[in-house]
Amino acid sequence: MKFNQHIKKFHIAGAILLGGFFFIFDQIAKYIARSFPETSLYVIKPWLGWEHLENTGIAFGIPFPQILLIILTPLLLFFFVSSLKKHTIHPIGFYGIALLLFGAISNLIDRIIFQTTTDYLRIITSIMNIADVMIVVGACLLFLQEIHYKKIY
Repeated sequence: MKFNQHIKKFHIAGAILLGGFFFIFDQIAKYIARSFPETSLYVIKPWLGWEHLENTGIAFGIPFPQILLIILTPLLLFFFVSSLKKHTIHPIGFYGIALLLFGAISNLIDRIIFQTTTDYLRIITSIMNIADVMIVVGACLLFLQEIHYKKIY
């Protein structure tokens, strides 16, 4: 059961708009965090709020050479996108792909310009940014597509 080409184009456009919106939101938030590095605001202190951190590592602050990240990220994104051409994608997959790609590109821009990623969201014991959330949500949507919708499409 294939979905109509118009619906497919609608979902692709929607996914790009959603990813683009969160990309811009993340870049603005990073700019604010870098402009006011001493500012901390909490909804539930110290568990939930706004707290600036320049992260030189990868996920969870794990150390990793910056030059390798700057080289490997575009290569992995290119490999990922080119491998998608071989698969039928459910609409939820378009949103997952867009969130994952826009999130990865947002963090890559930080690494190229600042040699760090700017994190600003304090959630329990972690400090992250919207791009990190986009990557995780995007990966979860792609995983959901694989386990649930693969049987349908």
